[in-house]
Amino acid sequence: MIVKNEEDNLQRCLESVKDIVDEMIIVDTGSTDDTVKIAKSYGAKVFYFQWNGNFSDARNYAFEKAKGNWIMRMDADEELSATDREKVLPLLNNSDVDVYVFQTLNYTDNISGIETITNLNIRLIRNHKGYKYKNAIHEQLYKSMDSAEQKKFVIEKIVVYHYGYLNTMTMKKNKPSRNMKILENILEKDPNNNFHLYNMGNEYLRLGKYKKALEYYKKVYKKINPDLFYTPKLLAKMMLALDRLKMYEEEMEVLNTGLKYYPKFTDLEYQRACLFHKQKKYSLAIKGLKKCIKMGEPPVSLKTLNDVGGYRAYYALAEIYSKLGDYDEAYNYYIETIKAKSNYHMPLYRIAENLEKRGKEINVMKARLERFFGKSLNEGAYAKLGDIFYGIEKYDVSLEYFLKAQEIVNTDKNLYYCLGLTQMHLKNYEEAYKWFEKVEEGDRYEQAIYKMILCDILSNNMENAEKLLGIANTFESKNMTIVYKSFKNLVEDKECEIISNDKEESKEFLDIIFILLNLIIKVSTPEIFEKSRQLLNLIDNDEASLKLAKLYYNKGYSNLAYQEFIRSIKLFDKIDKEGLEMMGNILDIPSSVTI
Repeated sequence: MIVKNEEDNLQRCLESVKDIVDEMIIVDTGSTDDTVKIAKSYGAKVFYFQWNGNFSDARNYAFEKAKGNWIMRMDADEELSATDREKVLPLLNNSDVDVYVFQTLNYTDNISGIETITNLNIRLIRNHKGYKYKNAIHEQLYKSMDSAEQKKFVIEKIVVYHYGYLNTMTMKKNKPSRNMKILENILEKDPNNNFHLYNMGNEYLRLGKYKKALEYYKKVYKKINPDLFYTPKLLAKMMLALDRLKMYEEEMEVLNTGLKYYPKFTDLEYQRACLFHKQKKYSLAIKGLKKCIKMGEPPVSLKTLNDVGGYRAYYALAEIYSKLGDYDEAYNYYIETIKAKSNYHMPLYRIAENLEKRGKEINVMKARLERFFGKSLNEGAYAKLGDIFYGIEKYDVSLEYFLKAQEIVNTDKNLYYCLGLTQMHLKNYEEAYKWFEKVEEGDRYEQAIYKMILCDILSNNMENAEKLLGIANTFESKNMTIVYKSFKNLVEDKECEIISNDKEESKEFLDIIFILLNLIIKVSTPEIFEKSRQLLNLIDNDEASLKLAKLYYNKGYSNLAYQEFIRSIKLFDKIDKEGLEMMGNILDIPSSVTI
């Protein structure tokens, strides 16, 4: 392994392999934390390498230190699957193989176990056979000396978990910036290197700079070679960039090209069905998703997004049938989704909505949803049920479940916060305040203070609200404190200062104001909401009317929404596709319906 400042990850990695290796070779490239200390606690042999911006040099240096007949390559932010660990050692007895490739399961957001992407990576390499790495980044293995003993590369269904693409870890280590500097140096010398052009596109994609990513992908796509190992990934990522840019016609061309080269590439079939869904071509989308289920998962060499032949396809079908108003069929596919991936809880939220739309009584809804958690409901199940019923605005039922969870675990600050929110929505401001007050530290603390301020304002306890605003003034989020202070003054009918006359600065305040408006419209009276919307007059932003119209629409106030859409168009010349669709939906409401 080569490492630098990996104290958060290294122990997990070494624990996963310690029982199957004879020695641990760890090359440190300049750690300033406890990385080396942790490595030595596992009996690792630690060597030091002066970082020169070249991953291959560091990895080859580590190879030179290894004495065993086989080398297992890992990174500190990885973990060998516990269930696959016993499969590794028997592989070493096969004299016909020099290199084994394992599947790497990359977690791509902060919900480990849900959003994953699969790569293939070399993991086991026969030592003393001349294998070396080349390329400063995204190293490739090659055989450095001539040999008639060229043996097999074999792919095994052994999983290594990779946590390095989680948002928090990526930003902490500033990986994109580091990688791009190395790639820029390479491309300056070799501007037509397709592999590194592809990798540069990946870094821009990771940063959300889709136009720039597409620019690099297109350079590679012009010379597309379906025999190269990274071409399926190129197509999948190029398609993603096009999708984010809403370049749907070009995206469809890339999808069709990919399926021509790789007819078993279920990922592309799934993405094509999703594109049909976006284009409201529901019949084609349904046909495509059912084809995905029939195809199943693609060959490992093509696999990128996991479970496209399983729970993802089932869930997408459920969403389409729900959109079409076929709630029975939607319900069936939500059930199939849960069967395919039991730890994926989003279908439970949608099932709750589904049961409500089908007019099921509350006791029936509770019984159906409880059934998914088995016979013995624990605190986690009660908390999840509370969140599900909170999501469909059944706040009394939500409160019931949250209280049951709290009875079992009476020191959970996240539960205190949830109980506070539920009581606030039931307009029990004093009870809500008491729960928020219990959140004394941690991630929820600042949000709890702001909710306590809101409870005080809504219950006309202005003196205490002022004291809490003083506490909030010590937080980093100064802008939020300014908004809450202005809201308090508006409720008291006091004169308010302009929050911002600067258009750029006003954008930041606009987001904060709408978070508050979204809450106030639910937890307060129409009179208080009318006062709160005056916050929009205290900033300089011509998107405010459009956002307010959408807020009204989403809360079911169709007449107010339509009036605000018209105001946005007339005064600010602002409307978008979503707004036009909402206006169309309002006009389609029968005249007999009272709004």
